[in-house]
Amino acid sequence: MTQLGAVREFPAGTRLMDEGSLRRDALLLLLGYVKVSVRTGTETVLLTIRGQGDLIGDMAALSGSPRSATVTACTPIVARFILPATLREFLHRRPAAAELINALIVEQLTAANRRRAEFATKPVVQRLAGVILELSVICGDRLADGSVRLPSWFPQSDLADLVGVSEDSVQRALRELRARKVIDTGYRSITIRAPGELAATNNLVQRPSAPPGMP
Repeated sequence: MTQLGAVREFPAGTRLMDEGSLRRDALLLLLGYVKVSVRTGTETVLLTIRGQGDLIGDMAALSGSPRSATVTACTPIVARFILPATLREFLHRRPAAAELINALIVEQLTAANRRRAEFATKPVVQRLAGVILELSVICGDRLADGSVRLPSWFPQSDLADLVGVSEDSVQRALRELRARKVIDTGYRSITIRAPGELAATNNLVQRPSAPPGMP
C-alpha cells in the first residue's frame, strides 16, 4: 500500500479532509500527525489523533458515503492520496490487507464506544489518565530518563475535547496528577514521569456508592 497513490506534502494547519465532503480519496500518512474532528451544532469536537502509518478516509473511499469527519494537519505532513478505485482494486487483490483494514475499522469503533462508556462512568482524573496514555503511544517523545513528553502542538483545549470536559476540569485533574508526581506540566507541555502510576490511575475500579445507612 505504501506505493499506491501520489505523494503530497502539506504544512501544519492544512485541512486535508472536510466533514460532509463528497471527495472519497483515502490518505496514508507517511510522516506527521493529524487530528480528526466533527461538528456538533456550532462547536467542533476532537475525536482522535492519527500518525505515521495510519490510513484515513478509507470508510468514505470504500462505502461511497460523505466524509464523516474533518482531518487537519497538526504538523507538516507527507502522505499518499489514494483514489477509491485504486484502493478497492488493491484490496481485491490482497484479501489479507482487506481483512486488516476491516479489523482496524472495528477497533476504532470499539474504542469510540469504550470512550463514550468511560465518559458516563469514570471520574475526570481517570479519563484524563487514559487519554494521556493513548497520546503517549501515538505521538509521545520518550526521553533518556524513561519519561514521555507529549508534543507542544497539542493544546489543553484539544485535551479537554478528548476527555469530554471543560478546560477548567482538565486543569484541576492535571494539578492532581502533578501533585502526585505522576506528571510534570509546563508551557504547552506535559511530561509523564510515572507511566505505571498513570496506568494504575486509569484502571482504578470505582467502588459503588453504598445505600443510605450502609458503610
